[in-house]
Amino acid sequence: MKEQGTFYKPEVMDLDSVIEPYQKAFEGWPWYEVSKCADIRSPTRCEGGLSKTAIGQLCGACEYAPSRPAYEPEELRVKFKLIGDTRPTSWYTEEVDAGVTLAAVAWSAAPNVIAAEKYQDVPDMTEWLETTLGEEDIVWLDEVFANKDLKQSGNLARFDSMCEGFLDTLEGTALAFRTINPAMTRAAIKNFKERALVFTRNEQVPDRRDFVVIKRNEEM
Repeated sequence: MKEQGTFYKPEVMDLDSVIEPYQKAFEGWPWYEVSKCADIRSPTRCEGGLSKTAIGQLCGACEYAPSRPAYEPEELRVKFKLIGDTRPTSWYTEEVDAGVTLAAVAWSAAPNVIAAEKYQDVPDMTEWLETTLGEEDIVWLDEVFANKDLKQSGNLARFDSMCEGFLDTLEGTALAFRTINPAMTRAAIKNFKERALVFTRNEQVPDRRDFVVIKRNEEM
């Protein structure tokens, strides 16, 4: 494992290197996003339109068999390229000889933009974000994913330097992310202490995911 992770500008990031790690990461706990829901209802009975059912197997909720993976390679390439083409963006990876063990992408935008793009299904989040974060651009930690086929544990060991690097490269005053993974929330609290503000899912934030804000260290 490299001692330090590497940051990349979007125009030089090798997107193909993170496609398979992304697919594998979100197939597992706590997401179980294996396939696209084949339900004919709208909205689908699988939350977010993604299912834990393997391709070709019958879903217990709708009794249809999904035929497409949750995240398709070309779909991910288009998504990641669009992010880099439309806003200040930075990538981060950690690697071993066999490939990428952890990757993350962050971008800078105003809270109302984040609400429009990331919370279309949770309209209450628009007002919450603007009230909580104001109007200035922040760094949005959009995706963090680990390839546990290559590294089983310790993938958040450099979480602090990764977040600080995103704040530096994107010149942010604060970094924020949402997560259902308790390890991400714990990493923020452990590494940033009073600089980390954690809003608990379904209690302090009107969403099923924790919302975490990390303030920039003004003494740095």
